[in-house]
Amino acid sequence: MSLIPPTNEGPPPSPASAPPARVHLPEAELASTPLDRAQMLAEVMDYVIKVSKPTPLVLPRPRVWIPLLTLASFIFALYSWAVKPAWIWGPQVDPDVVAATHDPDMRFAMFLLAQQILKYREEFGVVPATLSQVGARMDSVKYVPLTDTSFSLRYESDHPIIYYSTGSTDEFLRNALDVVRSSTPSKTP
Repeated sequence: MSLIPPTNEGPPPSPASAPPARVHLPEAELASTPLDRAQMLAEVMDYVIKVSKPTPLVLPRPRVWIPLLTLASFIFALYSWAVKPAWIWGPQVDPDVVAATHDPDMRFAMFLLAQQILKYREEFGVVPATLSQVGARMDSVKYVPLTDTSFSLRYESDHPIIYYSTGSTDEFLRNALDVVRSSTPSKTP
């Protein structure tokens, strides 16, 4: 017993058609020989191989100057940081020398300013109300008139320096004059 129902297959197929008859070209065979056809086929195959050859990938010329310039810049920066030449970083000063000479230099500058104020007092009988009346200006020094004839100068820093017009000039100057003389460049003829 078959579970598949019978199907109607339709009409039987028609007989196969016969292959078309070969067209015979006697003139073509007479016009070329098998050797001519083989040469022509070889030429066509050579052309196909020549045209279908993979072309090499042409990359752009590498820019060698970019890595060289980067390397040169890095070496220059490393040199500059390690050596710290004066033409780049400015003159190098020893912080110990600066600290040792700054206090005496400031004391001497304040002494010279005080001399201008004392000269004003001799001329007018009183100290000036401001430093602009003397024609002097030091931004880092504060001028305070104490009385009509006395004043103080104050330099604010880690170690403030105070000059009192009533105090001893030698005590105030300490070794400032010697330090200023030793740091002054000597003149050679």
